[in-house]
Amino acid sequence: MAACGWYPDPSGARGRFRYWDGDAWSAQTTLDPRDPPPRGPSPLNGRRSDGRGWAIGLVVLAILTVVAVVVLLTTGGSGIGGGGVKEDPNSSTPTVSAWDETSTPTPTTPPPPTSTGGVWVNCPNSTGQGDTRQHAGRVSAAGLSFAEQSGYSADAYFRISMVCDAHATERTIPQGGGYWSDLSVGLISFADGFTDMAQTAMQAMQCWSMTYHPVDGPPVSLIAGESMTITGHDAWHIQWQINYTRGEPIPGEILDVIVVDMGPSADYFGVFISCRPLGRPDFDASINAAIASLRVN
Repeated sequence: MAACGWYPDPSGARGRFRYWDGDAWSAQTTLDPRDPPPRGPSPLNGRRSDGRGWAIGLVVLAILTVVAVVVLLTTGGSGIGGGGVKEDPNSSTPTVSAWDETSTPTPTTPPPPTSTGGVWVNCPNSTGQGDTRQHAGRVSAAGLSFAEQSGYSADAYFRISMVCDAHATERTIPQGGGYWSDLSVGLISFADGFTDMAQTAMQAMQCWSMTYHPVDGPPVSLIAGESMTITGHDAWHIQWQINYTRGEPIPGEILDVIVVDMGPSADYFGVFISCRPLGRPDFDASINAAIASLRVN
């Protein structure tokens, strides 16, 4: 199951986030996924008061009313607030400090977003450049490449804002209603602040999910993060499953992101990104073959 946290609003509103508590969505939304979790039960969770709190409150109020009437009758109206206490006519400066409406509350700093879990992050824009020349049989970005797969066309449009020098192939999903499977490589520049391989892989996965895939609910993390080696270079692999529930022509998709350390002389990570439909072994075989063919020149 996905970790608790803020996710893009499943209603589809861009820029708005709703909290997933592990069982259900919150009623509250936010524009800043760094906000703390919402307080109190949410109507979307199906939790409702049984009304006993209201009943107890009404009984207490009735008792206090009777007591007040008795005091007024026995003191001639001077028993309440007696002892020379003057009425405070200024509601903005009440005599009880706990209700001081004029002071400025101390601001609280929201917790920083984590590199894993449920916090959704904005997809940054790459400042990197590059347009690697392609050669028959392989798809390349600088020194990272994979073998072309049968059924995939090289004339694919692919863009994730944090990736530069991106090159992709795609394959239409039969009876997929316009959905397709992608295989792509690109570069992520250190100059854009990406220096940690695992964190870069997580943010690339979030950007990949947000850019081209509907968000019906929190993704299922099939591979939360595992190290691997691509021709002697360290790499980090993340895999998510996204389930569709709004009548899409496919039940969902599996997304892969592999970030590769390109060596000490490179000022960028290499990245492999793919997506495929759920329950289609032929697409699974193509993606697995492409991953197995990854290499750093």
